[in-house]
Amino acid sequence: MPGQRGTETRILTKQVNIRLTPEEYERLQAEAVAAGITLAELTRRRLLGLHITARVDAELIRELRRLGGLAKIAIRTLHMAETGRLVLKDIRSAIAHLAVPS
Repeated sequence: MPGQRGTETRILTKQVNIRLTPEEYERLQAEAVAAGITLAELTRRRLLGLHITARVDAELIRELRRLGGLAKIAIRTLHMAETGRLVLKDIRSAIAHLAVPS
């Protein structure tokens, strides 16, 4: 199951039970999958006010890095400097968009 760790040493013995609508449950389940953790871990982190980071596709990260590298080369090339700056701006905008929780 995503998010489980074989080295878990905490002893979790207390439970908090809540009722959810099917829509609420599906939403939380989707958020847990996006973060790569269990629904229980997502709920625990939410209740304790801890940070939850969505898991990002490794292929997407590699592509953004590749494009950023190409844009940097373009910036250093005299006749492509402005285009390179615009591309870097677009890449930063895409990253910022991905960082916003849905």
